Amino acid sequence: MNVNQKSKSLIKNIGLFTIGSFGSKILSFLLVPLYTAVLTTTEYGYVDLITSTASLLTPILLLSVFDATLRFGMDPDYKKEDVLSTSINIAIKGTIVLVFSVLIVELTKVLNISYLYLTFLVIYFVLGAVSQIFNLYLRAVNKAGVIASSGILCTLITCISNLFLLLVFRWGIVGYMISNTIGVLIQNIYQLYIGKIYKDIKFKNYTDLSKPMIKYSSPLIANSISWWVNNASDRYILTFMKGVAENGIYSVAYKIPTILTMFQGIFYNAWSISAIKEFDEDDTDGFIGTNYSLYSFISLAICSGLLIVNIPLASFLYKGDYFIAWRCVPFLLMGTVFCGISQFEGSLFAATRNTKSVARTTVIGAIVNTICNLIFINFIGAIGAALATLFGYCVTWLLRTKYLQSFIRMKIKWMTHIISVVIVFIQSVMATCGISMFIQVIPFFLLLVLNRQALLSVFNKLLKEKK
Repeated sequence: MNVNQKSKSLIKNIGLFTIGSFGSKILSFLLVPLYTAVLTTTEYGYVDLITSTASLLTPILLLSVFDATLRFGMDPDYKKEDVLSTSINIAIKGTIVLVFSVLIVELTKVLNISYLYLTFLVIYFVLGAVSQIFNLYLRAVNKAGVIASSGILCTLITCISNLFLLLVFRWGIVGYMISNTIGVLIQNIYQLYIGKIYKDIKFKNYTDLSKPMIKYSSPLIANSISWWVNNASDRYILTFMKGVAENGIYSVAYKIPTILTMFQGIFYNAWSISAIKEFDEDDTDGFIGTNYSLYSFISLAICSGLLIVNIPLASFLYKGDYFIAWRCVPFLLMGTVFCGISQFEGSLFAATRNTKSVARTTVIGAIVNTICNLIFINFIGAIGAALATLFGYCVTWLLRTKYLQSFIRMKIKWMTHIISVVIVFIQSVMATCGISMFIQVIPFFLLLVLNRQALLSVFNKLLKEKK
């Protein structure tokens, strides 16, 4: 496949994932003022801890098998129904372990946690696990359109139920949790039938691929836990040191970086397919290097633009006690840039099944994150947690970039890339200090001028697609 065909395939998948993500994420984003107006900082902090705990348990109890679902699902040496059935079987066993664990916790009262929260923990876990397996399987069988439409459906259901349960019935925190679970449940059912996943699920008479899939995914357990540490451990440390209310404020600060995550996710979902299909260790046609450069530049440009409008956005989204969250946003945005680029590089490791290096880099980043959290939170609270997250992701990115050089020669202008990162980092410091948005326009334009070739490349590709 030549570079034009590779690009067309990538752009097609980006388009499908854009349809599925853009509208749904925007609707979710617009609901943030409702959440911050109806829920207290303490309530929001508790829900955030529940979802964070479910995210931690998923890779542990599922042995990160969802990562193998995509890789093995795209491998012609294995039957796709065997891959899916094996994944579902492992998920069922993991759910049984969780249910028994929760029952023990509830009966022994070893932890002072409400039965309601424990129930929703199990529900979040099950729905999240099924969602990950279904989404990755649909990507493996090239049904991105089903993922796109199901994403829109999920968000519409979530938004409508939130409006009814929070504003009409005024169920508060319970209504918020129910709304979030209903959306994912409907999404899973939709994918099961519309994506015809049910035809490929077998509970007997299938080849069990547990051994090869777990061999591939087991190093990624440490990787997933370490990603969780970078994403969520700061919430636990912050809660312990400063209280649940402070965590509620910090958690809501993630809503603005979610805009950047949305764009990164659209590209990454499409790229993870291309990375496996089109991997070339010599990057002969420059396909990998070109996409790395474009992806990095667009991530940095969106980050820089959001830094400029951070405070106006915060005044719209964050009501009352939540407004102070704007100070955490700049470092979280910069950390999101490093996170996204690291995931891009991670897909290249996955293409060669080099999962141990992926895990090693993420573990080291998580250790750095944890140490920085313990130091920074003590002195500057939630802003320190955001700074620790930035450092953790930055270390992961630096290590992965170094390791990549040993097995792939990407055609990249590294000096331009590094200077771009430095420019946006300086701007994030300016934004944290509350420096005028008009002054922050300067680094934004410097970034555009420095990457003018990449900018022209984006415009040219868009023009070609229109023709």
